[in-house]
Amino acid sequence: MEALRTWALTVALAALAGGIVRLLTPKGSVEKAVRTVVAVFLLSAFLSPMLSRGGVNLDWILPAEFDQAPTLHAFELEIARQVQEAVEAELRSRIERVLAARNLDGQILIRTDILSGGSIEIVTAQVILPPGSDANGLAAALKAEIELDVEIVKE
Repeated sequence: MEALRTWALTVALAALAGGIVRLLTPKGSVEKAVRTVVAVFLLSAFLSPMLSRGGVNLDWILPAEFDQAPTLHAFELEIARQVQEAVEAELRSRIERVLAARNLDGQILIRTDILSGGSIEIVTAQVILPPGSDANGLAAALKAEIELDVEIVKE
């Protein structure tokens, strides 16, 4: 009975992995090849009891001491880190647009933090302008564009 449960788990994990791969596959010429590979993968998972005479062994996937908590925590941290990078990139892009509209070139410093609830806090957003830059109204323009106070510093 354990072998049947293990086989069912193998098929379910293979189907889940195949579904994720199919969702992440871009449309176009690669899609057909990925569908074929996923189908062969699912077929091999489905036929695994017949292909391996000793039964199905998933120890390499689910060891006895498998603990899901650290894996989930690491996964959540990775997602938060990626969201943090996306927030910084979007904020940088908006500041660059305002600077470009005013023909200004400056160094943009952004510091964010991941809070305990998983939300992203913008700690500082700073624009460092070269000497002699005309920054009149830049802070107000940035606040209007990105709804955030940005510190303007002249070198």
